[in-house]
Amino acid sequence: MTFIPRMHRLLLTGAAGGLGQVLRTIWPFCGALIFALALVTVVPAFSTWLPGLLMKVH
Repeated sequence: MTFIPRMHRLLLTGAAGGLGQVLRTIWPFCGALIFALALVTVVPAFSTWLPGLLMKVH
């Protein structure tokens, strides 16, 4: 029995309906993650805003 992580199992199961359909479905999520990563990389204040906000509470 081979080990397949959960995400890969879902992608393989979904790919039975067509890989193009799977990629069209997950593209918005991947795009949002790439956008958030670029935003935090270009504007470092976004990555320090939330921890700074939480430290003020304590």
